[in-house]
Amino acid sequence: MPVEICVNSLNPDYVYRSVAAAYEGGASRIELCGDMSVGGTTPAMAHLEAARKAFQDRCGLLCMIRPRGGDFSFGTEEVELMEQQISDAALAGADGVVIGALQLPGNTINRDVLGQLVDTAKTRNLSVTFHRALDATPNMFESLDVLIQYGVDRILSSGTAWGSADGAFEGVRMLEQLMLRAKNRLELVIGGGVGPENISKILQQLSVEDHSTSVHAYSSVLEEGEVSVERVRSLCAAVESYQ
Repeated sequence: MPVEICVNSLNPDYVYRSVAAAYEGGASRIELCGDMSVGGTTPAMAHLEAARKAFQDRCGLLCMIRPRGGDFSFGTEEVELMEQQISDAALAGADGVVIGALQLPGNTINRDVLGQLVDTAKTRNLSVTFHRALDATPNMFESLDVLIQYGVDRILSSGTAWGSADGAFEGVRMLEQLMLRAKNRLELVIGGGVGPENISKILQQLSVEDHSTSVHAYSSVLEEGEVSVERVRSLCAAVESYQ
């Protein structure tokens, strides 16, 4: 089961150290995000290039594509910028992108924008993850069906409402239902408060043996603001025991 580590794109040196630590700890994937204080934005391409060097030849370097914080509803100019950022990410060495697009009012998935972004990514041989904007939608099951229809490869979810204090441990029942509904047509990435201390308790409540799943962690693998090799290794070991 893949383990994905989210890295805050503070500067090239920090990114290189963080990704190298995650690599050494055994991470399968990296999600590089700018400005995690607002939930992640598109990182600078120079930072993505540093991440590529640190992750060496391991496939699984993902780049967040989000032009700003706030809601997940984007205007025409923002969508055009996102398409350009996807192209730039491919040139900088990304293996995939992480996107989200909703429409207001209602926070349902914006199919037109989703289609544009997925097409842009796929023509550049990039995988597509739909991030936790999924958790902001009013009906996650209907949203899942749309994402499968449009060829999204992975969804990131905590199984709880976006903006709530709850994480994947509290959302485990919803995660199980999403996993069963997906029927391996895409991969469920379990994220939101996930770490070495609780991942076993989460996974033991899910039928992960027969379904395409992975684990996503951010703050739980940090020590004094730096990605810890040992904490990544501990997380990977806990996940591996369920494979």
